[in-house]
Formats: sequence, C-alpha cells, structure tokens
Amino acid sequence: MYKCKYFKAKELVSPDVYKTYGEDSFKYFSKNILIFLDTLREDLGVPILVNRPSVGITQRGLRTTIDNIVKDKVKNNKLYLSAHVLGRGIDFEVPNMDMKKVYERIINNPKKYNMITRIEDPNITLPKGYIHVDDIETGKNGIYIFKP
Repeated sequence: MYKCKYFKAKELVSPDVYKTYGEDSFKYFSKNILIFLDTLREDLGVPILVNRPSVGITQRGLRTTIDNIVKDKVKNNKLYLSAHVLGRGIDFEVPNMDMKKVYERIINNPKKYNMITRIEDPNITLPKGYIHVDDIETGKNGIYIFKP
C-alpha cells in the first residue's frame, strides 16, 4: 500500500471513511493518484489542498455511498460511476497559485504526470477553483481532457 509523503489520509477521504479506517484509508486509492499528488507537490513546491473540512469541503477525494454527492445521485435514481467512488479520482486546489497555470503545467508535462490519464475540462472546474484528475482508462495516449 502506497502512503503519500505529503498528505495524510484524513485530507483525502470523507470524515466517515477516516473514522472507520484512519490512515489505512490509503488502501482504497489507486496508487497512481497518490503518486500524482506527491509528484505535483514536489514539482510545485507548495501545499496542495484536497478536502477542507473547516469550510465544509469533504468530498474531493474518495466518496462513498453515505457521502452527500453520491447519496443524492442514488436518491434521484441517477447512475454515478465517478472516479471518486473508485478511489481513482481527486479534486484539488493550490492556494496562492494561479490555478490556470497549475492546469497548464500538468497538461504540458504528460510524461512527468503519466500516472494520470484524464483531466476535467478547465472551463468547468477552474471557475469553481479546483482541478480534477483521474486514472480512468481512455484508450488514448497522454492526458485526455474530458467533460463529465
């Protein structure tokens, strides 16, 4: 099981997951996503934030059936195959950095960030202040820009 150098599991999973599994919560993540986070953190040289419970953000990493985003989809009988519920996707922000520049750094360095396969369209995520990446198979080379 890969454990991040720069992140504690509590920063990457919902409170209920952490309450149940603690730091062992890392086992539910794709190794690629965890390596991506460490690689980006080393590359940027500044902290990266995933969950921010102090402001009510708790579902940017691993999501479960009891987390609101997933519960709402199920309640409305909507199919939800997000990379987040598979431990293969992450949303993050980099405080005090231009998020467009962070996005460009990732997309312009596909060899450095070869552990991810997809990044969400910046026109969707950047106005909301975050970037989404995952390692869902695309059948394409490089980092594929997708719209949900």
